[in-house]
Amino acid sequence: QTPGAPLAARRPLVELSARQSERIAEARQDAQDRARTALIAILAGGGLALAAALTLVTAIVRAVRRPLDSLVHASGRLAAGEPEIRVPEDDGPGELQQLARAFNAMAVDVRTAQGLVESERRRLATTVRALGDALVITGEDGRIEEANPRADELVPELRVGLEMNPPVPLEQAIAAEHEIERDGRTLAVTAAPLADGAGHVWTIRDVTERARLEALKSDFVATASHELRSPLTSIKGFVELLENTAGLSDRQQEWVEIVSLSTDRLVALVADLLDVTRLEAGQVELRRRATDVPALVDETARLLSARMADRGQHFEVHAPAELPRALVDPDRLRQVLVNLLTNAHLYSGEGGRIAVDLLAEQRTLIVRVVNSGPGMTTEEAAHIFDRFSRGSSSSGPNGTGLGLAIVNSLVELHRGTVRVTSAPGEGATFEVRLPGALDTERYAPRGHGRERVAGRHVLVVDDDPQVAQLIATHLTASDATSRVVHSGEAALAALREEAFDAITLDILMPGMSGFEVLRALRADPALGSIPVVVVSVFSGREALSGEWVVPKPIEADALADALGAAVVTQRIRVLAVGPPASRPELDEALDILGIEHEWATDADSVAAMCSVRHYEVALVDAGLAAPHAVIDALDLRGRRLRQAVLIFSPDGTDPGFARLDAEPVAVADAGAAVIGLLAPTPGETAAG
Repeated sequence: QTPGAPLAARRPLVELSARQSERIAEARQDAQDRARTALIAILAGGGLALAAALTLVTAIVRAVRRPLDSLVHASGRLAAGEPEIRVPEDDGPGELQQLARAFNAMAVDVRTAQGLVESERRRLATTVRALGDALVITGEDGRIEEANPRADELVPELRVGLEMNPPVPLEQAIAAEHEIERDGRTLAVTAAPLADGAGHVWTIRDVTERARLEALKSDFVATASHELRSPLTSIKGFVELLENTAGLSDRQQEWVEIVSLSTDRLVALVADLLDVTRLEAGQVELRRRATDVPALVDETARLLSARMADRGQHFEVHAPAELPRALVDPDRLRQVLVNLLTNAHLYSGEGGRIAVDLLAEQRTLIVRVVNSGPGMTTEEAAHIFDRFSRGSSSSGPNGTGLGLAIVNSLVELHRGTVRVTSAPGEGATFEVRLPGALDTERYAPRGHGRERVAGRHVLVVDDDPQVAQLIATHLTASDATSRVVHSGEAALAALREEAFDAITLDILMPGMSGFEVLRALRADPALGSIPVVVVSVFSGREALSGEWVVPKPIEADALADALGAAVVTQRIRVLAVGPPASRPELDEALDILGIEHEWATDADSVAAMCSVRHYEVALVDAGLAAPHAVIDALDLRGRRLRQAVLIFSPDGTDPGFARLDAEPVAVADAGAAVIGLLAPTPGETAAG
């Protein structure tokens, strides 16, 4: 073996290896080239797919955006007040086409609604312009925002843009209708708040004709009342004198009592005919005083006893030994009892049972009238106090259907309640709740009426000679002297001839009326302070504000009480100022002593009332938030007063936040405080 033989043998292997390496390199390069080509193809395909997708998305977005933009644009124009705008309904996908159709339907509805609103607005504007009432609308700042043409006629000073100067205080106008006099017209003013406190709407109505008709109606009622009741006054008065005449036998005394009770019944029947009209007009007035209710029940029962006996009816009264008195008008309560017992008598039938139960709960007196009549259904009981309601039974007793309606109205005037409980075949129970009277002995005025009248010289003025003679006789029984005249002219002449301590005055007289006599008296400085007691059937308390009033038929005690109070206090107007919550108790304390008064609630209403009336005394609630503002607003023009303002609180103690100089008086003592305030001192008495 030669030395070059191994090398020669290895050379083919090397060459083979080299060729193998080349092949591997070529295969790798080929694989790389193919992978690069594939990647380029994939990238190219993906780019084309993305481009296609973008193109498709763009097309879809454009297809959707166009109707959406159209809807947005149309919505803006619709909101701007173009209800006629519409959008294409065939553009875009199906869902957007449905939305477009819904939008167009909504636009049609909006246009229809706007048309209705505009039509109503025009109708309302026409109505407001043609309205017979003045309409004034104020904003939150109190400035007038709108006023109709009628407002320019009735209240020309209330113009748009100006600050509202209300004709009556806002709170009073919201609470109730108030009448004012303006340039010969009578205007009724009301107000109501707008929603969310955005202002107020004022309504001012010309009620001049209504006021004229109401005045005519009142005059008719007063005249008819005078004509019907004056003869009864004479009968009742002289029967009363006859009752007190010595020498009558028991039989004669019984006859006189029957005549007296029958006269009272006749007076009540006449009053029933007139009360319906008066109640409608709000002209029924109460003269409340502490009243013995059992005595009134006995009196009423005696009046009806003969009629009950004729039908074999059994009557019972159940009352405790100690029963507080009620604070009522005894004449009106007698009327309530007569109506209730008459109703029980008529419906109880032969042999029926009638009972009156009297009881007290705290300061409330309860009167229950029970009858054994046929009873009522629930529906009948619900309407039993309606006027002209007589139930559904055609076999019931005859009647006008006014008695129980009058009962309901009179009880409400006393701030009481009346209700009925009944069932068919079980009779009926009428329950009346009335305010009880305070213990008046602790704050009654000095002496009784007859004692205060004794020794006085009184001028009696009445066109009816019999009534005048009756009054003079009552005065003589009270140890007073009198002079009688029968006309207003004669009264003024008598007043200039001699001195009188008081006057009794009829209002409805021919020639110079009682009103003209009053005006002449109050205008004369020499005569203006003479106390006047109006003795008349006239019931216009507003016109007689400040005067003492005794209604006809005349009761001797009522006349003596009024004259006695009049000569102590003289003519008196009292203004009470406080929140509604303090009113019931103070009303009771003043009413029980016959002190007439009016109410205000704040400084604004005080100023308004003092501008149209003159008051002698003011009673101010110590618990008011701003009592000093109220006192500053008072314009009292009383006579002979050493102190014109009295502060009151429930128990006479200072509530702590009033910070007033005056010591408060208790509500229960307010009446006595007023009379004590006005009563002359010994020095004044001597000087007078």
